[in-house]
Amino acid sequence: MILEQIPRLLRLCLVPFFLVAPLPVRGSTPGPSSPPGPEALFLVVFTPTTEGNTYWPEVHRAMAAAAEDLGVGIRFFEFPVDDRFAKFREGAALLRQDPAPAGAIFSVAFGQARPLAEVARERGIPFLIQGPLFPEEENALGGAPRKVFSNWTGTFREDEEEKGFLLAQTLIDAAAARGRHDGEGFIQVVGIGGDTSWFGSRLREAGLRRAVEADPRAQLLQTVPTRWTPEEGEAMAVRLLQRYPQVSVIWAASDQLALGAVQGIRSQGGSPGETHFTGGLDLSMTGLRAVRAGTLTATVASSVYSYAELVVYLYDYLQGIDFADEIGTDFSPRPYRVTGDNAAQVLELLKMYREVDYRRFSKHHNPGMGRYDFSLSRLPELLDDPGNSSPGAAP
Repeated sequence: MILEQIPRLLRLCLVPFFLVAPLPVRGSTPGPSSPPGPEALFLVVFTPTTEGNTYWPEVHRAMAAAAEDLGVGIRFFEFPVDDRFAKFREGAALLRQDPAPAGAIFSVAFGQARPLAEVARERGIPFLIQGPLFPEEENALGGAPRKVFSNWTGTFREDEEEKGFLLAQTLIDAAAARGRHDGEGFIQVVGIGGDTSWFGSRLREAGLRRAVEADPRAQLLQTVPTRWTPEEGEAMAVRLLQRYPQVSVIWAASDQLALGAVQGIRSQGGSPGETHFTGGLDLSMTGLRAVRAGTLTATVASSVYSYAELVVYLYDYLQGIDFADEIGTDFSPRPYRVTGDNAAQVLELLKMYREVDYRRFSKHHNPGMGRYDFSLSRLPELLDDPGNSSPGAAP
């Protein structure tokens, strides 16, 4: 179900729920990086980070909530964007510790996947990769899961190219609706990209280019790379606006970059959402609040529930239930486009992440489940019921 349809869903299901029954409150939970007991089953998750990043902590919280419901520990290891290779040995040591992690999820930059996969194979640890990987790096791993690396169980990849396309399309439409054309009748577009050591950055920019090429109203003038920080977003926005004074669309490869661009727009006398239009590609809570306020025009991505989904797949796999039998080894959740029309509703849905009983997504806990269903439309029925400690599932 796409998020453009969610306002109707909320009117029918969620709003009455909020008004009639307060959300159940769980007891205090350990922090996402709390180490499990020495005999506990636990997963390790490798993700990138930047100073002040707001996106990955949200992802970690959703994954930790799913792991807690499923009764497994979870540890997070972050690679700073500017120090990833220096941190590799520390990450490899985490995989080599005793007891070994039961499973791993790798979200890595160029050059890191193969070394981590080799350590995981050495230790017999099944793992998922959150892509996309550069083609040459994927080929070095055997081209696909379960070939050269039999313990590479699957690849999760958001459709980064489509995300970039949808954001650009939305920003161009918003600028056109406000009549923000240049002297020759074009919508001038610039892009603030991410770190090119991750293949997804290039795919996001490819989506931007596709949207501009498909729209005769628009012209793409320049894109610039960054290390994802809001400070760079602001600095690059200022530089681009000074270079191209008639620009009205500033496409940004993340919500953080877009929020930095907002500051740059204001410093040059512009008004976000009126004279200039920007947005990001995270669907983060910070980004969604900015969209609701009208500061950002849009944010586009799969939701943090997609990462909780990975935890469920890996958990079931460890219980002898192979997700590949149903969904294959390469899976991609649909990106959601959120604008001012539905940002408030989507925020309410994403705030529920801790109230969801993730056992109800698991085939191990629900032996009669025919197919996996992680659609957001299921959230009202999946909220944890404090009066029923068991979801009626296998122990």
